Amino acid sequence: MIRRLWPLSLGAFALGLDAYILAGLLPRMAADLHTSQAMVGLSIALFTAAYAISAPALSSIASRYSVRTALLCGLGLFSVGNIATTIAPSLWVLLTARLIAGVGAGVFSPLASSSAANLVDASRRGRALSMVLAGLSMGTALGVPLGLLIADRFGWRWTIGFIVVLGLISAIGVSIHCARFPTPRSIAWHERVMALRTPFTLSTLAVTLWTGIASLGLYTYMAEVTMANGLSLSLNTFIWMWGLGGMTGALLIGRLLDICLPPIKATLILLVALGIGFYLFGFMPLPMVMLGAFLWGLAGWASIAPQQHALVTHSPKHAVALIAWNSSANYLGGAIGAAAGSVALMAHLPAHWLPIGALLAVVIAITVHIGKTLKLEKDAKGFTERNN
Repeated sequence: MIRRLWPLSLGAFALGLDAYILAGLLPRMAADLHTSQAMVGLSIALFTAAYAISAPALSSIASRYSVRTALLCGLGLFSVGNIATTIAPSLWVLLTARLIAGVGAGVFSPLASSSAANLVDASRRGRALSMVLAGLSMGTALGVPLGLLIADRFGWRWTIGFIVVLGLISAIGVSIHCARFPTPRSIAWHERVMALRTPFTLSTLAVTLWTGIASLGLYTYMAEVTMANGLSLSLNTFIWMWGLGGMTGALLIGRLLDICLPPIKATLILLVALGIGFYLFGFMPLPMVMLGAFLWGLAGWASIAPQQHALVTHSPKHAVALIAWNSSANYLGGAIGAAAGSVALMAHLPAHWLPIGALLAVVIAITVHIGKTLKLEKDAKGFTERNN
C-alpha cells in the first residue's frame, strides 16, 4: 500500500508543512519585505481561505479530465505559488503567491484522500485515509522544526524552496504511478450542493467545522497561551508533542477504523479526548501540559479520518465532493477559530482563557454528533419496524 500511496502522502506532507510553517517565519519575512508581521500574517489567512473555497468549488476537475491530471494540476498550482513565494520581492507579490498556493492545495488535498480510499479494498480504506493524514501531520511534527532549522541556517526563502522540491517530487510520483486512479463520475455543481442538504452530511460537516474551530483555532495561539501560563520557554516542546500526537493519531486511527472501531463511535471518543487535552494543556502543571498537547494533537488530527470515512461510506458516488466539503469545513473552522481568538485578544481577554473557548467548541461538536447518532438509530429502528 505504501508503494501505491507514497506520492499522495508526500504531497500531503508538503501541504502540512506549508500550512503551518509560515507562523514561525513571520518575523523573518516581515523584516525581509520591510512590512509588519500583521500584514505578512494576511498571507496565512489568504492561503487558508483559498484552500477552503477551492476544495469544494474545484472538486469536479477529476471527473472532467482524469484524477491524475487533477492531482498534477493541484500540485502544479501549489508549486507555482510557492516558487513565487520564494522569489517574492514585495508584500503584494507574496499575498498573490499564497493565494495561488492555497488554490493548489485545495485541489490536491481532498482528491488525494478520495484517491487513496479508492486505490485499496474497502477493508483497508481507513488505513489508506490515515496514510494521507499521516503525511499532513508529519508535515507539522517533523517538517516544521526542519523548516525552521533551514530558515535559521539559510533564510526563510530556502524553507519555501524545500516545500517546492517536495511538491515536485510528489508530482513526479503521481505522473509515473503504475496504479490507475479510479475516475469518479461527473457531478454537476448543483448536485454537489444538493448533497449538502441531507441531514447526515450537514451534521457531519458541522462536527468537522466545530472541531476545526477548537483544534486548529487554538493552535494559532499556542504561544500566547503558554506565555500567559508562564511556560513560554517550553513552547517548542509543546509544538513537538502536539505534532507527535497528531502523527500517532493519524497513523493509528486507520487500522482501528478497519478492524474494530465504527466511525461514529471513533468520532465521539476522539472529541472527548480532545476536550481532555484542552483542559490539561490550559490549566494543569507542566508534565500534564505536555500530555495535554500530545492528546490534543492526537485527537485533533485523528478526528478527520472517521469523518471522511463516514461521508464516503454514506455516499460513495459523491466521495470526492464530500471529502472536499469536509476539508473545506476543517480549514474554515481553523480560520474562524483563529479570527475569534484574535478578536478575544484584541478585546484584552487574558490568553489563558482561550482553552475555555476551545472546550466550548468541542462541547458543541459533541452535542451535534450525539444528535446525529440518535437520529440514525431512530431512522434505523423505524426502517426495521416498517419492514417487519
